[in-house]
Amino acid sequence: MNLFKLLPVLTVFAIFQSCTPKAEKVPLLVIHEDKETLDARRSEIVNSTPIKLADGLKLDLWATDSLAPDPIAISIDDQGRVYLTRTNRQKHSEFDIRGFRDWMTPSISFQSVEDRRNFLHTTFATENSEKNNWLADLNQDSIHDWRDLTVEKEEVWRLEDTDNDGMADISTRIVNDFNDEITDVAGALLVRKNDMFIGVGPDMWRLTDSDKDGAPDKKESIAHGFAVHIGFGGHGMSGVIEGLDGKIYWGIGDIGANLTTVDGRNLSYPNQGVIVRSNP
Repeated sequence: MNLFKLLPVLTVFAIFQSCTPKAEKVPLLVIHEDKETLDARRSEIVNSTPIKLADGLKLDLWATDSLAPDPIAISIDDQGRVYLTRTNRQKHSEFDIRGFRDWMTPSISFQSVEDRRNFLHTTFATENSEKNNWLADLNQDSIHDWRDLTVEKEEVWRLEDTDNDGMADISTRIVNDFNDEITDVAGALLVRKNDMFIGVGPDMWRLTDSDKDGAPDKKESIAHGFAVHIGFGGHGMSGVIEGLDGKIYWGIGDIGANLTTVDGRNLSYPNQGVIVRSNP
């Protein structure tokens, strides 16, 4: 089977540039585990996880679940520090179409992420609050509407082995951001020396740390228009890498993309998965 006959490859050297807002700066949340606690948790995890390895392979636990909560995407920097994304949206503000069968036909009709936004605004309009009382009132305004979809955020954590004993002992949340009503799960992460890329539909974001305090404070969208449909969970943006040509590659599943380049070309694939290439 030829993958490239199934997935269009979009060469997008200059995607529509959104404004360049500051990344939301929040106090760093640091989790530090002492050696005694880590050793006890390591033994508990290893002893309760039966794994059979082939000859010649060795498996070590590098980070416990207390330091690496619910990881999705992972990346490693030049210093050997591990970064991972974590989502908070899956319980209340990111939907899997299998749980909302009556949305299926409208969702299939969407051609852009703005169609999805309009659908959510209509479905979760303020006047429908009583009917939608199953939706958590996350902003605590006593109304169950689309504004409750703008509360939960995506996160990036940095894990470090500061005492070089072969096991992470510190985890720091360096990003707590991305909470538009059409924000998807942060399923793609690439960390480089001077920037990081986070794929969280509808955008691929480039973040930089201008004040060198260890957390990014600037962000810009290098590509907008991903996650057109409400589809299966886990079909969003993923797999971002830097190619040998210095360009950034990533993909998205069948929830689609509808992009506009800086020179005005429309690249519309709302019903297909795509692999995208872009200048960083």
